[in-house]
Amino acid sequence: MPTLLLSFDFEDWHQLVHRRLGRPDWDRPYPDFPPQVHAVLDLLDELGARATFFLLGMTVANYPALVREIVDRGHEPASHGFAHLRVHEQTSKEFRADLEQSIETIEHATGRRPVAYRAPAFSINRRTLWAYDILADLGFRYDSSQYDSPRIAERIGGIPDAPYRLRLGDANEIWELPVATWGPMPVGGGSYWRILPAPLIRRGLDEFRVLYFHPYEFAPEPLHARLPSSPTPRQRAIAAGRSAWRNAGRGLVAKRLREVARSHRLVSYDQAYDDIARRYGSRTRALSQEGVLV
Repeated sequence: MPTLLLSFDFEDWHQLVHRRLGRPDWDRPYPDFPPQVHAVLDLLDELGARATFFLLGMTVANYPALVREIVDRGHEPASHGFAHLRVHEQTSKEFRADLEQSIETIEHATGRRPVAYRAPAFSINRRTLWAYDILADLGFRYDSSQYDSPRIAERIGGIPDAPYRLRLGDANEIWELPVATWGPMPVGGGSYWRILPAPLIRRGLDEFRVLYFHPYEFAPEPLHARLPSSPTPRQRAIAAGRSAWRNAGRGLVAKRLREVARSHRLVSYDQAYDDIARRYGSRTRALSQEGVLV
């Protein structure tokens, strides 16, 4: 059976949406989130699958017991940064500080230091190539921040469709595990699984391709953003739009993951690392100054 790398971005949908709405209480636990995560964990148990959870530090701080349960149930803890800030909106110093804070928070909650990283919104781009050197300097073994999607501004050029080893300065290197695409079509994420035909998605699921999802895509109940007491028209529009988009086709994701699990092995990054190194060990790339892989 072909092997797929299964990953989840551990972030609380309500926390992020309510921050955007400007609610003063956005940074608090929400009762909707634990049932979403438990739906994911129970599905993984049902499928006999393990996954890598890219843990957002500020969400870990709200749900430390839930994070410990993820690791206790056999899944790999990884870093999604701390405050869900796009890399290209930070200086290199700010990025390092955010990353160090996430490492400390995750290690405190799980007892394990993360060795995999994914940038919020896949935001390591041509303007932030320095991020790779910081990741390597902090001991990260692999990154999964590249998605050859037209939605990503100034994305790095020439992204392969399979894992590759990225050669950095000072003899450093880091494995890049890009999210699955089929030609120019992104097929690796939950948003696409809700809108694309299943046969098209399956065409991009070759050996060691990456899938990524979020707990809200497995929510037992519909998602509803909670407005402030006196919302502005803009806040109403944001809340309505986010809720409508994230609820559309939501039940398809778990259904399709069950179908894919019948023909593919679903594994975490750490489970697959040795096999990836053996298969793609000679596939080494470097970055030009223009941000193109060579």
